[in-house]
Amino acid sequence: MTPSEAQKDCIMQLNALDELRKMVFSHIKITQHQHAKWHDKYIERKFKSGDWALLYDSRYKDSMGKLQTRWLGAYEIVEVFENRAVRLATIDLVRFKLLVNGHRIRLYHKTSTKQDFLQQFDNQVKTTVPAASAGGLLDPES
Repeated sequence: MTPSEAQKDCIMQLNALDELRKMVFSHIKITQHQHAKWHDKYIERKFKSGDWALLYDSRYKDSMGKLQTRWLGAYEIVEVFENRAVRLATIDLVRFKLLVNGHRIRLYHKTSTKQDFLQQFDNQVKTTVPAASAGGLLDPES
């Protein structure tokens, strides 16, 4: 092999290596795009101001007892920013405001009081009973 042939062979191998690197780089970009698309489709959370949320307590991330809770709250969502940051406010009299990443919170559904539950139940019964009695199923006089 002459030196010029060895140089040509080395250049060809370097070109093949560059082609392989470009192909791997494009494959990585495609898979990252697919993962981001999946994440936005299935994991994206929509928050509105006025909702209630629980805040993840990251202090106990590694060493936590199995009966301790990881969630703090409930907090009221005051403002939602475009970068998914969320401003929370406590329900105390102090009402200090807290700015957190939207990935650290989850929606909290307030529990209803006994009176609210009974009122909702009465409203549902009132709306369903006349519709059923109109058909003659529950009306004893017909």
